[in-house]
Amino acid sequence: MKKSLVFGSLILLVLLILGGGWAVSQQPATQTTTATTKPTKPKRPSNRLTLTELKQHENLRYAAIIYYALKYTKLQRWQEASDFKAGWQVEVYPHHGHPQYLVWPDKNVTDQDKNLEPNRFKLTAKDTVTYNSFIVHSFSKDMTQTTSLTKIAATISHHHKGRAVRQMVPNLTVKTHHN
Repeated sequence: MKKSLVFGSLILLVLLILGGGWAVSQQPATQTTTATTKPTKPKRPSNRLTLTELKQHENLRYAAIIYYALKYTKLQRWQEASDFKAGWQVEVYPHHGHPQYLVWPDKNVTDQDKNLEPNRFKLTAKDTVTYNSFIVHSFSKDMTQTTSLTKIAATISHHHKGRAVRQMVPNLTVKTHHN
């Protein structure tokens, strides 16, 4: 009986060793992984437009003012400047302590092409924007509309058009005239 007990224990020991080796071979090998960073996507322009941005970036401010005139005012002559591919030329002139901004369609417009009075706007220190539009073949006053930079930023953001305004900036030429 002692022989059979030793023999049984030996078989059990062999089975345990073989079973343990088989179990270890079935476990996935541990791998060391290195931390990888995701490639960063280029940041897309935001659809939000803030008053702070408009105050800090002159050309973005002009683009937003033009966009608002084209899309959200009833000033019909501003539609002459609605070719987004041609762009715009903004001329800044001193005018009684507040600059006046003339807006010409086409960023490459020449002095020879400037026959009609352009659309224009004024911007006060209190961020009030007053649009003026000359009415062709009319002896009445210019059409005007007043708003604020705050309303312009809010309206553009509300309609998710911040990206469209930012894309206007490269098609904008600014000429500043001094006294």
